Amino acid sequence: MKNLPIRQLFNIITVAVFLVTAADAFAAAPAINEKSRDPENFVSHELLVKFHAWADENDRQQARQMAGAEMIKAVKAMRLEYWRLGKNMDPLSAIEIILQLPAVEYAEPNYFYSPQTVPDDQDFNRLWYLENTGQRVNGSRGIPGADISAIAAWDVETGRRDIVIAVIDSGVAFDHPDLMNNIWTNTGEIPDNGIDDDGNEFTDDVHGWDFVNNDNNPSDYSKDLYGDGHGTHVAGIIAAEGNNGIGATGIMWQAQIMPLQIFDLFEDSPFNATTLVVLEAVLYAVENGAKIINCSFGGPSFSRFLFEAYQLAGENDILVVAAAGNDAHDNDRFFTYPASYDLENIISVAATEQNDALASYSNYGATSVDVAAPGGSGSRSNIYSTTPPPREIMFADDFETSGQWVTGGEYESWATVYSQAFNSTVVVDSVNNYHENEFSYIRTADLISAQNFRGLNLQFSILYALETGFDNVNVEISDFSKGGYETINTITGFSAGIERQVIWSNDADFDDFYLRFSLRSDEDTNYDGVYLDDISLSGIRWVFSGNEYGYKSGTSMATPVVAGVAGLVWSASPGLSYADVRQIIMASVDPLPDLAGKLISGGRVNAEAAVLAAVGLPLPVPDTEADVKPDTGPDTEPDTSDSDSGSDGGCFISSFRFR
Repeated sequence: MKNLPIRQLFNIITVAVFLVTAADAFAAAPAINEKSRDPENFVSHELLVKFHAWADENDRQQARQMAGAEMIKAVKAMRLEYWRLGKNMDPLSAIEIILQLPAVEYAEPNYFYSPQTVPDDQDFNRLWYLENTGQRVNGSRGIPGADISAIAAWDVETGRRDIVIAVIDSGVAFDHPDLMNNIWTNTGEIPDNGIDDDGNEFTDDVHGWDFVNNDNNPSDYSKDLYGDGHGTHVAGIIAAEGNNGIGATGIMWQAQIMPLQIFDLFEDSPFNATTLVVLEAVLYAVENGAKIINCSFGGPSFSRFLFEAYQLAGENDILVVAAAGNDAHDNDRFFTYPASYDLENIISVAATEQNDALASYSNYGATSVDVAAPGGSGSRSNIYSTTPPPREIMFADDFETSGQWVTGGEYESWATVYSQAFNSTVVVDSVNNYHENEFSYIRTADLISAQNFRGLNLQFSILYALETGFDNVNVEISDFSKGGYETINTITGFSAGIERQVIWSNDADFDDFYLRFSLRSDEDTNYDGVYLDDISLSGIRWVFSGNEYGYKSGTSMATPVVAGVAGLVWSASPGLSYADVRQIIMASVDPLPDLAGKLISGGRVNAEAAVLAAVGLPLPVPDTEADVKPDTGPDTEPDTSDSDSGSDGGCFISSFRFR
């Protein structure tokens, strides 16, 4: 990845919990989901607008002026403009105004969506969903045969390198030893030359794109910051390299995973993605050769833009596999998108547990959810797959001890004091009000070693009173190439109590640096200043030791199982259409009593039956004496908690809460 100026590497994240939408439709578009739950499930001052093909720039400019909007970006493939509205205009009011213009085809808010988690591979016995012998996995034991019959399917097909599967998620750790040989490479790009060699409007997109940060590093640096490597886990279920003697194996032993990042990472709230970034990721997959798109995420808001993007995928013979959701509700009544879009190229997926029962957390729908696949336990996560390397603490200080900082500047030095507001020892810029024309700072005494780290995440607690716009606290890091410091965040005004600030970067090429907090004031109007506490800097050291695996559960994990089965079917018979693949998967399920009347197919996917159907062979007649598979060996692990295990049901990135 090319080096970027340090000031471009960090982005401030405003931590906020978001709710689910329940807005009415606009006249020009299909009705917004009437079962939605809240009218604020969108970015507050942003709008997506589509104009008729005949509209010219005067028409578009008129619409922007009426809404008091600035165009930030145009998506030419959709005739879409992405607007930022003025502070006195909200999206719904703007829509009502501009729909009066004949040139506007339709418009909608920028909605939120969120994520909904026999080869010689040494951990194969942990993969009960591929072969269930009743073995204990992460503390729970299943029923023999409650699996997708992967071993029998592999006797026919193990996958093909020319099957490209886009994983739209938190990114993929594409350097993982169990994934690196199955990662899509854009052969039209010359790496790191700063040129868009293939003319697709994405520079140096060798292994996909990060649509959150608009860069070419979709490498899933979220390990242990709430996301916990969601996209990497999904990718491993689909296509961790099989029969390579290490770790796990995917449904497909070989394929091409296209990493497309749409989720940012937070510590205190769920992942979320907007309509725009999901839309751009889908269009990228369509335009760059994907055959299957995996969507282990969802939200309650109908977007006509996304409907048309997924429809465009179908027109390009692309199958979309989407998670039904983790809310234990009926999708016939409460919709979850993209799974609930009424499109023939979308397969909606529920989750089953080790006993072949519908998972306790899984959504269902007799007319809206197509199939089920193993997604893991609702009480203890037990779908095993790849993860990024662990996150490490690079620097931390709670100011209960001293020695990690030096002070400097003019007037009073920063000092540690006990604060009743924090109920702990903190560092302050001055005993009383700060001074006129002050410049003072604290700086780490030692360089912070940052070589080869990704996903740097700086957090600190702060209470501040500063003259708004004139007096500032700057968060800075040293830039030795320029002989000074680069500001990565500026704070001014008055805090609403103690705030937790989160600043981070996904760049992979950091040098060592000093961290500094500096106060700068003008000639008048001084206030109490700044109190800092609990500073923590973490990052992922991008070195793989061989232990980068963990457990998750959820419809997020069931979805890539179906995507992998679809990839096997297409590998076995490349001439099939998406409609053929979808029909084969639907018709070849294992009917299960617990799924009858809850899913369109009434069953859990069967990879063997699907692959045999793809090549025109009959399914073998079961040997009733062999229906229950014997336990082929001792438990893989004792009945103890695994450090990566969860307890709440697992992964489907949804607008309700992360599971």
